[in-house]
Amino acid sequence: MFISREGNLVTLINVFETEPEQQQALIDQWIRFVQAEVENEPGLIGTALHKSTDGTRVINYAQWRSEEEYANFVKKSIRPIAPSLASRVDPHLYEVVYLTERAES
Repeated sequence: MFISREGNLVTLINVFETEPEQQQALIDQWIRFVQAEVENEPGLIGTALHKSTDGTRVINYAQWRSEEEYANFVKKSIRPIAPSLASRVDPHLYEVVYLTERAES
């Protein structure tokens, strides 16, 4: 997966706040959810998961072909991910407005 400004892609950035001792459990549950319910969803281009080095956040970055396809997924499939493992979940849709990539050497 790569970040792209091509087309009318929609970017989801979802921030999960958690306790350091629960971070790995949240990651494990998120991975199971993606593998079971998201990976083959129409419109999904790709997704990545990031964890903070202090253990207090997990960030999901995903790109969808359109806002409509993302909305269709949310309507039929979305369920709370780790409500007992995340003290706050903050999802928002974004548009990539600037991108720089380093040339491979």
